[in-house]
Amino acid sequence: MDYVERILRKYPWLSQLDANEIIAKAKMFYYGIVYKSDMSFYDEDDIETPRKSAWLLACCDEIVERAGCSSATAYRENGLQINFDHSQISLGLINMLSPVVGVIKR
Repeated sequence: MDYVERILRKYPWLSQLDANEIIAKAKMFYYGIVYKSDMSFYDEDDIETPRKSAWLLACCDEIVERAGCSSATAYRENGLQINFDHSQISLGLINMLSPVVGVIKR
């Protein structure tokens, strides 16, 4: 999938460089969550799946929407109030990738 083309179609005011940076940031989040303990993992080693593509596109959308308050969890000005549940990307997006584990009980 051509992520740059998709980002530029949805957000035409962005430049090619902006789109590349957004995609790189989304991939950084993806690999940091999925391969938490393997810092030597490269994008070329991964297989493109529909789930990964959908997650990366959702993350790119969230990055663009949060532009201007990327590390804030709340913002208020002139009666406008915005609250985020996490500082970089939403917990909902993170939880889509994080496995749910538990302890076996007898």
